[in-house]
Amino acid sequence: MATATLPKLRLELVTGNVGANVHGIELAGTKDPEIRDALQRALHEHGVLFFEYDGIVSADAFHTFGEMFGELENGYRLSAIEDKPTSAEDALMDSAKVPMKQYQTNRWHGDGTLFECPPQAAMLTCVEAPPAGGDTMWASMYAAWDDLSSYLQRMLEEVEVLNSAKRLPWLKSDATAVHPAVCRDPITGRKFLFVNENYSERILGMSEDESETILQMLFRHVNTPEFHVRHRWQPGRIAVWEERVTQHRGVADFTGPRKMRRLTFVGGKPSL
Repeated sequence: MATATLPKLRLELVTGNVGANVHGIELAGTKDPEIRDALQRALHEHGVLFFEYDGIVSADAFHTFGEMFGELENGYRLSAIEDKPTSAEDALMDSAKVPMKQYQTNRWHGDGTLFECPPQAAMLTCVEAPPAGGDTMWASMYAAWDDLSSYLQRMLEEVEVLNSAKRLPWLKSDATAVHPAVCRDPITGRKFLFVNENYSERILGMSEDESETILQMLFRHVNTPEFHVRHRWQPGRIAVWEERVTQHRGVADFTGPRKMRRLTFVGGKPSL
């Protein structure tokens, strides 16, 4: 299914719940405010946007492209790269240095929800793809919310969740933040589920057993196939996703090199 938004911009839906291929945007980006607004709207509506270009996208071109989607963060605050990068190549996410399973990026998660203001969006492009596997998946938190019973929805609308690094043994961070279990997107007006397996520690106001039982059920709920889209990486492909209305995971089913560039965008405090 394809949806035309502007004469120069065409969206092709990938699934019924999440993901759209974008056609008509040059790698150099655009300063046209109408097109930028349409891209922002599409990002919030579809959760993740996919673009395809010829060859490896350089660090400079990637940065310029990202400026269409918001204010870029100066590095990702929870990077698994120990030292500050000194060059564009040093900033590559290399699976040999940051294994997915060890750093738990192969579990469903939203980035940085242990901060008061998590990233609003993020962007990846492939520099070197493995011969097979190594895809990235996204799950729609709109669909996850809509699929819950009205009884559970009413309960979740009344509670807040403590987010921390407790579930990530590798991450040495004392940061914590309390967010609503369900939030509302300011552009679409739709509600979305806002708990994730890596950072949601406990539901406030409940016993530990009650909280963990409900959270584990919600974590399993996110793994419903109908909520998902899966993207196969090749050099030249770019994915931009809205961090609040989706969760993502890398699929650790590959051997050989997997090198990616990544950028994140400044966000505000999520709310209902």
